[in-house]
Amino acid sequence: MMVRVLGLTCLSLVSASILSAAGMLAWFAADRAIPVEVLSSEVLTPRVRPGDKLVVRQRVRYLRNCSAHVDRLLLDSHTHREFLRDIDYEYPPLGLGIRTITFEEEVPANFGPGLGEYRAAPSYACNPLQKYYWPISRPETVLGFQIADDVRQASP
Repeated sequence: MMVRVLGLTCLSLVSASILSAAGMLAWFAADRAIPVEVLSSEVLTPRVRPGDKLVVRQRVRYLRNCSAHVDRLLLDSHTHREFLRDIDYEYPPLGLGIRTITFEEEVPANFGPGLGEYRAAPSYACNPLQKYYWPISRPETVLGFQIADDVRQASP
């Protein structure tokens, strides 16, 4: 009798562990809400020369405390591209709510005149499944700007 009780107790503990792990995995997999809402994105220097600073301003609403990884790059119309430093944070830098973020990036000297693009592709992780396997992503931010000739004057 005692062996039967011990066997059933072990069986119920193992079953409960498996069901708990499966339930937690299902909870993590169903959690796909985007934790950040980008309210606006704009280029403050719509015309820059190679070697000058491109200034970008974004208004962002942080909805949840999630980590983020943002891959960024600059492109010109002459097939040049410059990979920018990635942005990584564990929690929103200034807490939850609406924030205005302004940053500068140098346009490389080898970029030719014409249209340029700033691209940012973010991914977010709010739980361990998203952090190690299946991050949340949203459409990338694409902002256009004009790369001026060295001869002509760029806007201040």
